[in-house]
Amino acid sequence: MRRTKIVATIGPATSAPENLRQLLAAGVDVVRLNAAHSDMETHSNNARLVREIASSLGRSVGVLVDLPGPKIRTGLVVGDAVELESGQEFLLTATDDGMGDVHHVATTLPELAQWARRGDEVYLADGAIVLRVLESLGSDVRTEVVRGGTLRSRKGMHLPRAEAHVDPFTERDALALEMAIAAKVDFLGLSFVRRAEDVERVRAMLPRRGVRPALVPKIETAAAVDNLAGIINAADAVMVARGDLGIQMPARRVPLLQKEIIRLCNMAGKPVITATQMLESMTRSPLPTRAEVNDVANAVLDGTDALMLSEETAVGLFPNETVRMMSEVAESAEGWPHDRVDPSAIVGADADRVAWAVAHAAVQAAEDLGVAAILCPTRSGQTAHRVAAFRPKVPIAGIATANPVLGGLSLVWGVQPLLVPENPREEQLQLAIAAARTAGMVRDGDLVAVVFGSAGPRAGSTDSVRIVRV
Repeated sequence: MRRTKIVATIGPATSAPENLRQLLAAGVDVVRLNAAHSDMETHSNNARLVREIASSLGRSVGVLVDLPGPKIRTGLVVGDAVELESGQEFLLTATDDGMGDVHHVATTLPELAQWARRGDEVYLADGAIVLRVLESLGSDVRTEVVRGGTLRSRKGMHLPRAEAHVDPFTERDALALEMAIAAKVDFLGLSFVRRAEDVERVRAMLPRRGVRPALVPKIETAAAVDNLAGIINAADAVMVARGDLGIQMPARRVPLLQKEIIRLCNMAGKPVITATQMLESMTRSPLPTRAEVNDVANAVLDGTDALMLSEETAVGLFPNETVRMMSEVAESAEGWPHDRVDPSAIVGADADRVAWAVAHAAVQAAEDLGVAAILCPTRSGQTAHRVAAFRPKVPIAGIATANPVLGGLSLVWGVQPLLVPENPREEQLQLAIAAARTAGMVRDGDLVAVVFGSAGPRAGSTDSVRIVRV
């Protein structure tokens, strides 16, 4: 069983019901809806469709809405794509004066000319195209193309110093947040987070009761790297957004930062997603490059909980093949020896020492005794989170009576979410075993480890482990 989870972005290539069904059947664990594109009604309908199809497949699939944030973008271009040649002049304008072309394009940054300096390098198409600023002309900026390429509509743009001046939570973010809460999604991706306060600001906007999506700040700015420990502590999960990170700092640093971010998330018991260009060539080709295969495998060896696909499944020609390829590579890499988290090193303001110690003891006992699975009946999902943090060699079942709890577990390494009916506490063990048996995780005569919390008003207080023969 593959332990590493796969997050896939849906778009024109995969949003039709039958295409989405095929994508989920290929092995997707979490569907990403990118609120920077399309309208909120479409995203809301897609979230509903994901759940309907997942239910028909007998699976729990999480839904992640990625808030657009203040990401600077270029505007629309003729035919949705133009080719810029190295050495040509190109105009960036802060006013939307119609469709862009090979000579100019609008941007979403009104203060463009104010912040651009002669000699600055401006990155378009998420870094694929490089411009050098020549001069500001009123509200426009005249540039020279240093590295040409294909410019498509509404692609990311980076200008030095710009992100420091913009609010990380925009009006479009507020609309996307409202839609995500109404749709009861499982995760919210927070774009261009710079400090822990940016995460807490969004958390304060969530409803106090009912379904509260887990917050997933994206590490994609130099400021976020400087404040990494605080952001991880404030987060429910973290995304390593390597595309923008590689623009904000030298590309040679990104592989090392990826390892460090994953290590710190593992130490804190927080799920971590590795994202951007993992199998990008499969957007157009049925096979990946050898370098991409190595990239996916190394992220798994680093300890990532999840791997993310963007254009590969949103607009790619081979979305299902891409998911299957990622799954095969991840499962192969999981067989390689890896280091484990030391419970004494678990960090974070919410570190419950007893709960972490019980989870670690359960993993150790499970492997010493050769149990078939670790069962985690849970009200909040935290029991399964803690067990998974120790990367046990045996399967983990996250067992809950509420679909939102199971959706939250769809991102957690090695956890198979299983739904059971509402039940009296004395029947919890029998129902957990029955659910694991139905899922094919255990058979009659197997030993299982059951990790749970004592009865009480507070969810998440893991304090007990039992070894039971099925």
